[in-house]
Amino acid sequence: MWKDRDRIVDQPIIKSLMTLALPAVGSSLFFVIYEIIDMFWVGKLGAIPVAALSAASFFVWMLRALALAVATGAIAMVSRRAGEKDMGRLRDTALNALLSSCIYSVFIIVIFFPLAQCVFRWIRLDSTVASLSREYVSVFISGLLFVYLMLTAEHIIRGVGNTRIPMLIMGFSLILNAALDPLFIFHFRMGLKGAAVATILAQIIGCLLMIAAVIHFLPACRPKCLTWTPSFFKKYFFPMIKIGAPISFSTAGFSMIYLVLSGIISVFGSAPLAAIGIGHRIEAFPYFVALGFSMATATMVGQNLGAGQPQKARASAMRSLWITSGILLITSIVFFLLPGPLYRFFIDDSRVVQHGIAYLRIIAVFEVFLGFEIVLEGAFTGAGDTKPPFIIVFSLTLLRIPLSYLLSITAGLGVSAIWVVISFTTFLKGTILFVWFQKGHWMKKRI
Repeated sequence: MWKDRDRIVDQPIIKSLMTLALPAVGSSLFFVIYEIIDMFWVGKLGAIPVAALSAASFFVWMLRALALAVATGAIAMVSRRAGEKDMGRLRDTALNALLSSCIYSVFIIVIFFPLAQCVFRWIRLDSTVASLSREYVSVFISGLLFVYLMLTAEHIIRGVGNTRIPMLIMGFSLILNAALDPLFIFHFRMGLKGAAVATILAQIIGCLLMIAAVIHFLPACRPKCLTWTPSFFKKYFFPMIKIGAPISFSTAGFSMIYLVLSGIISVFGSAPLAAIGIGHRIEAFPYFVALGFSMATATMVGQNLGAGQPQKARASAMRSLWITSGILLITSIVFFLLPGPLYRFFIDDSRVVQHGIAYLRIIAVFEVFLGFEIVLEGAFTGAGDTKPPFIIVFSLTLLRIPLSYLLSITAGLGVSAIWVVISFTTFLKGTILFVWFQKGHWMKKRI
């Protein structure tokens, strides 16, 4: 197992980065395939189910984001223990991360299942759209334990330094999900609810495989090693939450903010709401590519800091950032030049396509700064210094709500003003995170 650690700490940065990043990007691209296929099948049901999935997706993304409270803490602590070559503490951290995930997921289910029954009414969605969104989210929450365990196990394996196995398991799970979609949506005539059932079944299987992979990498790990004592909460649960909560709550806040934005967008009809839902599926490619490099960056930063090499940790993050920026620049050009064909792949509704073309062209202007935001969040995560990105990202994402309302409704500029607000705040987040990263306070963080 230490070969993975030595490869990261001792090899040249680019070689180590690409060894970690390419499988992570591959794993992330499976998400792109899933998002595209999922929306493709739901698109066959019409604009209303697409709008419902768009609104439900923001709630689902919020639930996934909350899982990062444990998973992010796990990768920070596991990568640091791996960098220190401390096998005993590494095993204990991995096992107790899984236990923490179980406890935490139950807490989230108890809190958010009742909320899911009324949140779509609160944001004043059309009653039909709200009902479909509620059905989708209710099914997803029922399998949340497996979603959280799978994500935590994945972060443990990445923290050890292996990104290939998570890629294979994630790929299998998402391809299975895509294959099950038409079966439950059309064959069993479950409609949008069938897409949620397919997702949960695939997550259950993926979770079991990911936990088996953790046991494979840390063969001394057995359930009897888990420590259900007060020291468990003091040594593992609360430290992981403390590290992961800022990133988790920032990402979850992003989703909640988009739920509110969905209410503002719906003032202009279901077409622009469907358009932003499809747009996020199209944006999944640059987002998950950046996320793959972010995961690699977190591991490299954490292990190099653990090995006492802070300057190499900084250099690793910067190389990852410039590579990601180049990829997103190419993507931005495609978004600006070919928005129509990208939207027509999903839906034939001319009004949805019209709004979608405007959306993609506007967000393409500052899409590169999405890479700054995501990759640098990975660097801060690896260092265990997650408060700065939380403050920066959450506050500027929250700003989208009043600005969108004032410009689109109060000032009467229409729904395109919301697209401009989204694009410009992406620029601000990426720029401010970059400036703070350059100050280097994160290199002194101890966990």
